[in-house]
Amino acid sequence: MRKNDLDEIDKRIIGNLLMGKTQIEIAEVVGVTLRTVQNRIKALEEQGFLIKLKEGYWIANYQKLGLSMLAVILVDFDVESKTRLDEIIEHFKRLDFVENIFETVGSQYDMCMIVRYKDVEEFRRERRRFMEWMSKRGIKINHLHTFIASKTHKDHRRTIIP
Repeated sequence: MRKNDLDEIDKRIIGNLLMGKTQIEIAEVVGVTLRTVQNRIKALEEQGFLIKLKEGYWIANYQKLGLSMLAVILVDFDVESKTRLDEIIEHFKRLDFVENIFETVGSQYDMCMIVRYKDVEEFRRERRRFMEWMSKRGIKINHLHTFIASKTHKDHRRTIIP
């Protein structure tokens, strides 16, 4: 790995870490030695691509990785399509760039998704695929609103449990 530049091995190591694989499993999947995985993880931490939370557990610095574009997508389905919400949610749960899916009540929207993209081009491409997937299945949308975050001020998951 060159300084502040990721190669394919680095990307595969990060991806597998984020999927919860152990360093031994990563070495096997990526096809490198355990020592190589350990050295690369250390370098990725030092360069700020990974943040170590505790021994054996890291999170990604998405801004540093170039995946800082977050979007909030709110969807209001037509009456007939509302009955297929479980099918729709199951489909979007399988997509890696979809970070959260919420079934909502008390508003005009049936579903809210938090998605992370590399850039506007990826957003446009995936939105087009989203609409094509819905259209092919006869799923109709009344309203679709997308809000793109311009700047992240806090990126945190709750840690205090009452």
